[in-house]
Amino acid sequence: MDIEDKILLLRGVLGVIAGAISSFVGSIVSAGVVAIIGYVLSVLVVYAMFKLGKKWLLFGKGTLTYVVAWFLILVLVYNILV
Repeated sequence: MDIEDKILLLRGVLGVIAGAISSFVGSIVSAGVVAIIGYVLSVLVVYAMFKLGKKWLLFGKGTLTYVVAWFLILVLVYNILV
């Protein structure tokens, strides 16, 4: 797998984890904070694993995948719990 594919997969998995955690917090603001913390964590993990110099790969690649995975899991787990 290419580095770009690994970044997409990593951000997707971290989005799922952040979505699952976000569904257990009390408010939508707290869920947004969890999503932002998860994204910052994903940037740190990508930088530590791949030592990328390109800003697009570090900050942009997989961001939409992260947001979609976070939102879908948030809605799915919330609907199962409620």
